[in-house]
Formats: sequence, structure tokens, C-alpha cells
Amino acid sequence: MNKNKGLIIELTSLLDVILIMLFWVMMVSSDKADKAEQKAEQDIAAANTRAEQQIEEANRNAEEVIAQKEKELDGKLTQYRETIEGFADGEMLSISITYVDSREMLSFTRFGEQLSSVMLTSYSNIEYEIRRVLDMLPAKDGGIILAAFIYDGNTVLYRDVEAVRKALETLSKDYEGIYFAYINTSGRS
Repeated sequence: MNKNKGLIIELTSLLDVILIMLFWVMMVSSDKADKAEQKAEQDIAAANTRAEQQIEEANRNAEEVIAQKEKELDGKLTQYRETIEGFADGEMLSISITYVDSREMLSFTRFGEQLSSVMLTSYSNIEYEIRRVLDMLPAKDGGIILAAFIYDGNTVLYRDVEAVRKALETLSKDYEGIYFAYINTSGRS
């Protein structure tokens, strides 16, 4: 009676194969991790390069805008200096709303001498009248004219003040050397 005392399996070679496969899997996964890390580093470097280029481009654009604005401001400053210097030989025109016989009049005065006046009605062409007076002035061609719109805010009608103000704003685009000032003698704004 030969009894089987048990089966003895040799596991050493099987363990060797399993360990070899385990090392192989670890090597492959480690290699993939290294490649993923390298790709991530390359992507980060590329993103940093793009960001630096965008920052440089934004800085260049900002510098161009700043230079352009400085040039514009220098031009305006030069124009204001020329205006101040040129005004020494310039004109002074007073445009005022007054009352004559309880009628509202728009009067134009230069060097204390009345040039013209027109009655203000709802049908008045204020812009036309102001243009007509401005065209009479000798300094209108390239000279400097300071035109002061003078009114008493306590007595004149708001609509008349606004009508004259709008006409002056429109005319300021057509006449380069004319500068308008608004003076409310009542002390209110």
C-alpha cells in the first residue's frame, strides 16, 4: 500500500517567473511615468513660453498706446501753449443774453463795442447769428478768439442758455482758433 504522502510542487521556478513579470511591469510603468513626466514638463515649458510671448506682446501694445497718448497730449499741450501765446494778440468776444424792453436779446460785444444783437425767439437761428458774427471778426482765419458766453442764471430761461450752448458747441468744431467760456453771473452752476 503505497499511500500518496502528498504532492510536492516545486514553486521556486514559478516564483521566479512571477517576480520577473512583476519587475517587467514595474519597469514598463516606471518608463511610462517618466515619459508622462517629460511630456508634462514640455507642455509646461511650452505654456510658459506662450505666456511670456503674450506678456511681451501686451507690453509692446501698452507701450505703443502710451506713446500714442503721450504724443496726443504733447500735441494738445503745444496747441494750448500756442493758444495762450497767441491770445496776447487775439480777440475777445462777449456773447450775452440781455433784456431790452422785456424782450430777450442775444448781444455780441467786442472791445466794449456792440457788434450785433438779435432777439431770441423760439424761431431764432442762434447758430446762424453766432456764425455771422464770428465770420466778421478779423482773427477768424488762423487767429485766436476767446468767446465768453455771459448770462445771469437767475433771470434767463434755461432753454435759451441751452440753445446758445449747443450752438457754441457745434460751432467750436468749425472754428479751430475759437475757444468758448461759459460765465454765469448769478454764481450758480
